[in-house]
Amino acid sequence: MFDAYEANGFFDEMFDETGAVRPHYRTLLNRFSGYPTEDFEARRASCDQHFLRQGVTFNVYHDDRGTERIFPFDPVPRVIPSDEWEHLEAGLTQRIIALNLFLHDIYHEQHILRDGIIPRFYIEEAKHYRPEFRGMNVPKDIYIHICGSDLIRGADGTYFVLEDNGRCPSGASYLLENRNALKRAFPGLFESLGVRPVDSYPRELLNMLHYVSPHREGEPVCVLLTPGCYNSAYFEHCYLAREMGIEIVEGRDLVVMDDFVYMRTTKGLVRVDVIYRRIDDDFLDPTVFRKDSVLGVPG
Repeated sequence: MFDAYEANGFFDEMFDETGAVRPHYRTLLNRFSGYPTEDFEARRASCDQHFLRQGVTFNVYHDDRGTERIFPFDPVPRVIPSDEWEHLEAGLTQRIIALNLFLHDIYHEQHILRDGIIPRFYIEEAKHYRPEFRGMNVPKDIYIHICGSDLIRGADGTYFVLEDNGRCPSGASYLLENRNALKRAFPGLFESLGVRPVDSYPRELLNMLHYVSPHREGEPVCVLLTPGCYNSAYFEHCYLAREMGIEIVEGRDLVVMDDFVYMRTTKGLVRVDVIYRRIDDDFLDPTVFRKDSVLGVPG
């Protein structure tokens, strides 16, 4: 299967510079090498069919071929050894802590600007800088609750962060469905590799939403705010809301009264404690940000 495979100068995840398989890929290579090409392609196609049946798609706008796409999928999983992952996890944790401290400083004392570490105009002329937010505190001092850090490999195998998406990162649901599809197409594969599970993500996300909730008796009321069914990541919005057991709402489902947010329901208004919003800042409140926004909630 891999006879004609070439990395073309990029870091090769599976084989080292001598052409020998890396130790953590041996089990995977032995398993996949036992499949005839036709069988492997059939299994890959079964994954595509699974995605279509489950509605695991995203939208691409301004494309003559249509808007709906199956999420790009590679049936050969990337294997990361546990010690390598622990190093990555520690670095990414350190990074998100630093980013939150940076944002707190930018919107409060601004030591990093006054000390000349970052030129002031980089911040004050930034598109998404909100001067009206200066001095405001956020629950638990957490500004970035979910961060999508894009990792890449250098030619020598060193990991680098290409960028951090700290606004509305997408992709978690596709990762979970990717794992489900591979388990169906290649039974026993993940068990033989000793791969860590990922299906706890929705539960951990819900725990985070509860953690930042204001102090109230009983379980917090959390909602997922979506731009609607035409958004490119609408599948993910529905998926995560369903898995967390919370309501998915649009701006028209919410109303602000006396500085509190309420959700319209068939039984009347219900106060909302936490909003997991999948809408960019500009569209959140037409009275403060974009006046033409119909996605957010006035007030």
